[in-house]
Amino acid sequence: MDMLFFGVMLCLLVYIAYRNFDLIKRYRHNKEYIDCYKEMLSGAEGAYEHVCRYVESESSEEFKNKGRVLKLYQEMDKELDSKQTLEDLDLKAVFCKNGKYSKQQVSINADVFVWLYLDMAKARRLSKFDILNGLDEKIREVPELERRVEYQTALAIYNALCEKEDAGVGFLTSLLDGGFATYEYDKNLIGLFKRFASSTLAYSGEPMEDYYRNDLHSFAATQIGSVYMKDLEIYDKYPPIEKKEENQETKTEEDALAENKEETKE
Repeated sequence: MDMLFFGVMLCLLVYIAYRNFDLIKRYRHNKEYIDCYKEMLSGAEGAYEHVCRYVESESSEEFKNKGRVLKLYQEMDKELDSKQTLEDLDLKAVFCKNGKYSKQQVSINADVFVWLYLDMAKARRLSKFDILNGLDEKIREVPELERRVEYQTALAIYNALCEKEDAGVGFLTSLLDGGFATYEYDKNLIGLFKRFASSTLAYSGEPMEDYYRNDLHSFAATQIGSVYMKDLEIYDKYPPIEKKEENQETKTEEDALAENKEETKE
């Protein structure tokens, strides 16, 4: 009995050691990714060069492709050729594990959709419809995501920016009205996704409740909001209003990223 107990405990310790090693590696990958996108949002000098080095040196396909989503934005912003980056982008590597769709991967990488939305808005502003269409195709390559709010928001934004007939208005409006109970979503980021929805509806000239229209001024005061709204060319219509509770979306996003860091403590 003692030998059996000893064997079980030894196996448990080996598993815990392996798990902790794996989580520490993930934390290191994630930290540089976070540094890259913070530099990009703040407009720091050398941000593009940093994300290029990150993508080139990253050994994890998951994080390499997360980096490509950031790199794509920078290339468009600097008016560089971004077709190769888009072609190399593989979102399955981000949202799947061992070749299979993983809800855990989607949960810890939901913030990637924030940059996909920013990429689409940038492509629309620059009239790069090949990039915009390519992003839509890349997102649709993971159809298992269709029950996620993030995925449906991406499709709706794409339709709105392409000024298609329904323009994605139906889903974006229902999102603001709370009609997303049947979908899966990240509770920490749902407020941010609603702000993307209201900004896109404003871009499309759709009517909204005063609460959401007024909230656009607050969104414009954040780094993510100002980037998105400037690319939609509605920033001047909804200039930022400074409030004490600043950067609501930044706090929400940091909370979501903190969940990734918590993995190192499990």
